[in-house]
Formats: sequence, structure tokens, C-alpha cells
Amino acid sequence: MYSANIASWFCGGLVAVACLVTPAADAKTVQMPPTCTTPDGMCVDSKGRLVIATPNNDRTQPGAVFRLDKPCGTPVKWFDVPPCKESGYASPMGICFGPDGELYVCDNQKDSKGRLLCITFKDDRIDKCEVVAYGLDNANGVKYLNGKLYLTQAFLYSVKRGDGAASSGLYMFSASDRNVKVGNTPADPQCVFSDVTRNPKIRGGLNGVAVDAKGFIYTGNYGDGRVWKLTPGADGRIVKSEEILHAGGPSVTPDGMCVDAAGSLYIADMRGDALQRILPDGRVEFLRKGGFVRPSEPCVWNGAVYVANYGGTTLEVVPLCGSCCGR
Repeated sequence: MYSANIASWFCGGLVAVACLVTPAADAKTVQMPPTCTTPDGMCVDSKGRLVIATPNNDRTQPGAVFRLDKPCGTPVKWFDVPPCKESGYASPMGICFGPDGELYVCDNQKDSKGRLLCITFKDDRIDKCEVVAYGLDNANGVKYLNGKLYLTQAFLYSVKRGDGAASSGLYMFSASDRNVKVGNTPADPQCVFSDVTRNPKIRGGLNGVAVDAKGFIYTGNYGDGRVWKLTPGADGRIVKSEEILHAGGPSVTPDGMCVDAAGSLYIADMRGDALQRILPDGRVEFLRKGGFVRPSEPCVWNGAVYVANYGGTTLEVVPLCGSCCGR
């Protein structure tokens, strides 16, 4: 159904779009515990456990981080994220691990109170929580690459444009940075890439972020449905940008994303209610269309893609080959 638009979706030539919807019989659902009301960011730790951040937007529970120790097992709360002193709560969304086992957390706060945290552990308990950056308008996704942290801000509220378009940015920090104050404009020295959302109905900008083994960075414009492939230079700043998915293409609202060991990019399309995969040769596949509840984040783990249902309290498990979860 997308054939009329295929040529406009990608830079560099014609590609095919395949629909590989997972049969309902092969789908699995992991129920989060009552202390998790809004699952979101995910990553895998050095022990092979799936780690899940939950901002708990209804504030009935503190923002926390959960663990899933085995495929389709029972998630358990790992720890509550230390709250912001000004707001009294934490709202963890994007997360990633550094090479020494430290966990970086996007604390998505209102009123420019957002933080990027670095949490270190001792015997699986929080040993130290430090602030890498603060004053963020909309801390959303984060990934570690070569000693740098790349963080998306889907909104830069400080930017007031005459045309009404919404600004967003990709920020870079050194992993050793502490207590960096952010100004929330594309002129910030930490802002290495910025974009503008033209869609008047969906205002979010750069949202998800992923990195691959070759050192490329991927990020998506949520409102416009565009996805970028970015090339960092030796200093980590962006030297080249390529738009690999255009507005009007297969991804309605690209949210969280991740890359597997083979270099395939997975995208959770929140309003499109879909899980997409872009193969290294540029082909786009729908691994699943429908059946999610506002999918926000994918994570490849143990032969399946785990997708956070941001509008619910579950993780959807989409097997990549054969079966998963003991089937």
C-alpha cells in the first residue's frame, strides 16, 4: 500500500517495503508489576539482563528502573531513581549503559528541570548518582558512543519561531562531564544537530536515538516521520547527516529505536502502532502492525524485540526467528 511513495522515502534509490506481521499465536506479552505504570526506555546490562525505565507519569509510583532476568520472566523493581530536588520526583525515560557498567538516565522533567544522570553500582545497589547535565527542556533518549553521550531533546521550548514550527536537538556530552548547564537552543555548544518539525498536528521532534557498531548515530523526527543517519567526526560532533526516511513514508511517528548486531535499525512507531526494521541494504520491514498500546521503545534481546507499551503496563515480545519465551 506504500508503493506509490517508496521512491520518496529513502535517499539513494528505490527500495521495497515488506510486511512481516508476527502471527498472534507467536506473540507474547510481559506484564509489568503494579509499581510500573508507564514502561519506556530499555537496554541490556553486562549480565545479560533486560533493564526497563518507567517514568510512572501518573505519579502514583516513583520513577524507577526494573529488571527482567530471563526471557518472558517476571520483571522486578531494581531501584527508584533519585528524585529531582526542585520537582520532588524523577521521570526516567531513555537509558543506556557505559563501558564500566554505569547507567545513564534521561530524567524527563517539566519547566527546564530535566537531568542526565550517571548512576554507578556496588553489589547491584546504587553506589552514587551524579548529574551529567541539568536544565534540560525535554531529556528523552540517550546513547553512549566512544566516550560521548548523545541525548535527544524532542522539544526546545526556549526557541520561539515565527513560523510556529517546533525546534529539537541532539546534544553531546563527555561521559566525564558533570553539572553542565544547558541553555536549550541550537546555539548551545553541546547541541551537535538540530531539526525543525513542520507538522502542525504532531509537534515532537528528535526523539529516539541509536548507535551502531560502525559508529553511526540514528535519530528520528517524531512529528514529521523522518529518520536521520548521522556521522560523527573525531571529536564526536556531527560532520554529515543523511535523511534515510522522509516525511510521508512508512514511519508515522518514529519514537524509540535500537540497532542489532547485524546493523538493522528497529523503530517503535507510536501513532502508527507498529514495529519497523530498516535492514542494512535499505529495505524496510513491518515486523508487526497493530496490537500495541502506544509503542515507545524497542530493544533486541534473546532472539526477540521487546517493545514497551507506553500507554499500558506491558512489554510486547516480537520473535525475530522461530519462537521465543520457551515456545
